[in-house]
Amino acid sequence: MRALFLTAALAAAALPAVAQVAAAPEAGVNLYPQVAGEADLRLFSLSTTSATDRRQRGTNIFARGEIATGFFLSPEWSVQNVIHIEPVGETEPNGGTAGFRYQAAYIEQLRLDWRPTDRLTVYGGKFSAPFGRGHHDFPGLLLDVRAHEVYLIRESVGFGGTATYISDARYGDHDISVAVFGFDTSPLSETAFTRKRCCEGDFERFSRNSRRQGGPGNTGQMDNVAIALDGDNMPFLPNTSYHLALLSRGPGVDGTKRETGFVAGLRHEIRWAQDTRTLLFGEFVQFRGAGGNPREAGPEILDDFGGSTGEFTEVTSSERRRFTTVGARTRHGPWRATVGFQRDERKRTENPVPRASYFEASVGRDLPLNFRLDVGYQRTVGGESREDKADAVIAVLGWRARF
Repeated sequence: MRALFLTAALAAAALPAVAQVAAAPEAGVNLYPQVAGEADLRLFSLSTTSATDRRQRGTNIFARGEIATGFFLSPEWSVQNVIHIEPVGETEPNGGTAGFRYQAAYIEQLRLDWRPTDRLTVYGGKFSAPFGRGHHDFPGLLLDVRAHEVYLIRESVGFGGTATYISDARYGDHDISVAVFGFDTSPLSETAFTRKRCCEGDFERFSRNSRRQGGPGNTGQMDNVAIALDGDNMPFLPNTSYHLALLSRGPGVDGTKRETGFVAGLRHEIRWAQDTRTLLFGEFVQFRGAGGNPREAGPEILDDFGGSTGEFTEVTSSERRRFTTVGARTRHGPWRATVGFQRDERKRTENPVPRASYFEASVGRDLPLNFRLDVGYQRTVGGESREDKADAVIAVLGWRARF
């Protein structure tokens, strides 16, 4: 019953996107309130043709996407809402086909925006903190998915704002964003469809967030902060934009130290002709005290005769994590081709994790009725062990529409 109620609530939150078709004001007439919406949905087919771990072989079909709505009370005030859809648990096809396993939906953003001027926006509520941006704008097949999983600072509740501190034809446009937040353990963190009790199994989300699941930022207080700088439209760096950000989060119940993060991103577009362009992109992320230096199970305690006691020592794992993305996408009319490389390096004092590297290449085309199709290949090296390798063929059917 509780899951059914939450599903209904999520559907109701998305209704403004549909209702806007009837509620849209006439062209050139500013009537309020207004409703605007956008849906960006993707259907994935990931077929692992070879893998060191035989359980990974097979086909996994899953969906990801967002439904975003904005309810505009006036030119200055609006309510912004984003519902995110994704699988929240790992799936091993084990030689077969797994479809839509562990799919879930949840409220990723629900905030009140105030825009007193064109150069200042202030907001409060639930949001994703202004840290990395690759989860939002990396092209390709799975580049943005991994960025979303590794360094999107979601489930943030608090307040923040963005101000344009330079907007000049000589120097370009430059913004600063600041957010102060805590970790959302309110009813807004309820998850629909796949609802696992905390903290069972290897899942990214449970039926509802709680303090006992730990993790950085999950302190019960608003003692986390993120600061970001963004710039573009610079005459001295044409067709180039940058993103820089700092992050500090307190340790959860399982942690012993604050986590600090840094991200630097750069995008540059080469315009070969009117219909042919190449986008070069990259983003580097580093965390110190990653995960808040959590306490973990260490070596097993042996009895006087060297036998097993079933008990383990407790150790504190200090970790520095680096995540790097570089890639290029070339578009020609409705066609596109993308290559990308990502590397996830985790240096830990306890329970070491081998480096993981991902390479992907894909081609795609825009289709009628706002559909798009991309197909390509991915090579994975490392992860659970240094010897792990996997090859996969991936197809992604996407649909995007504004209402």
